[in-house]
Parts: sequence; C-alpha cells; structure tokens
Amino acid sequence: MSEAVIPVHLSGSLLQAASDQAARNGLSLEDWLRTLAAQSVRDAYVTDKYFSRAPEPGDEAELLAILDKAGNNAPDPGDELEP
Repeated sequence: MSEAVIPVHLSGSLLQAASDQAARNGLSLEDWLRTLAAQSVRDAYVTDKYFSRAPEPGDEAELLAILDKAGNNAPDPGDELEP
C-alpha cells in the first residue's frame, strides 16, 4: 500500500484540541489523525454496505414465517393503528 503526505490546514484552536486529544490517547498527532481517518472510512463503508443491501430471494419467505409465529394477539395499548 502506498502512502502520501498531504498538507492539512487547521485553525490554531482546532490544532490545539486535536493535539490534546492525541496526547490523552498516547498518540502522536499524526497517528491520532490517521486513526480518526481510518475509523471514519470504515464507518462510512459499513453504513453504505448496510443501507445499500438489496433483499435476498429468501428474505420474504423468512419474514412471513416469523410473522406467522407472532400469532393474532391484539396490539398493546398505545400500539393500535388509526383506521
């Protein structure tokens, strides 16, 4: 995997806050920013995968089987649907 060096411009107060956070975590500012970027990319990837998942062919039958097990109980108070 290749690496690149990129300039990052931070305001003085943001730079100080980021440096403080890095120090609290026992990391250099560079390592802390790298970790933060990796977490953000991972979270975005997981979110994209989760919300872009198309239903699979067996999903409908499995859902209906689960619903069949629920029975025909009346809704709990407050859970009723308006007509």
